[in-house]
Amino acid sequence: MTAWIIEDEPPALRRLTKLLAEVRPQLNIAFSTDSIASCVRALKEKPHPDVIFSDIHLADGLSFSIWEQVACECPIIFTTAYDQYGVRAFRVNSIDYLMKPIDPIELERALSKLEHLQRPALQPDWGQLAHLIHQKQPTYRERFLAQKGQEWLPVKVADLRQIYSSDGLTFALTATGQRVLLDETLDRIEEEVDPRDWSRINRAQIVHVEGILKAQPYFNHRLVLALSPKGELENIVSRPRVKSFKEWLGR
Repeated sequence: MTAWIIEDEPPALRRLTKLLAEVRPQLNIAFSTDSIASCVRALKEKPHPDVIFSDIHLADGLSFSIWEQVACECPIIFTTAYDQYGVRAFRVNSIDYLMKPIDPIELERALSKLEHLQRPALQPDWGQLAHLIHQKQPTYRERFLAQKGQEWLPVKVADLRQIYSSDGLTFALTATGQRVLLDETLDRIEEEVDPRDWSRINRAQIVHVEGILKAQPYFNHRLVLALSPKGELENIVSRPRVKSFKEWLGR
């Protein structure tokens, strides 16, 4: 069985690749991409896979536009942090809709369903998909342990306004401007916080929507944010993340 992965967040790509290797060692990931344009080219030029794992929010738009540009009969398993696209997923060859962070049991269930379906008579289970979308709610981190001297103190995620890495360490800034040290990597934290409230704006920084005062154009087609509290970084939205950041901020 061959698979393609459409995913523009490296931590999510690494996690899905690792999970697939664990639950289906024989699965061959023949191609991966982080953009709509390169996937469209691949679908036109390469043999189609047995299944496509596709994120929905990509740097250059929503992945649904891929199948508006090129015909593809292979089944699709959507992997996303957003639950509002279920209806649109029904309109393409979707056989499942996995919410991030992906649960290994749910991934196993989706693959088992794929293996029992026979193409071209591929018919999604609309009832099961609707139940999954409306009933399955992801759980996110509520607290972190923050180091203060020789002590570890619980800090509520809701009380934080930005999380960032500096000099190989991970820090968080509370709404009152207090800086605390976290014993977690930024990539792992990104997977564990609620994407409705938090956005990764660059490699070193994740910000909370309630800490954003405004966004302004910055050179090289980037954005600079005014945050409260400001913190010690420049608060720059990197160019590849600008489009998805605007969509997230305007929801």
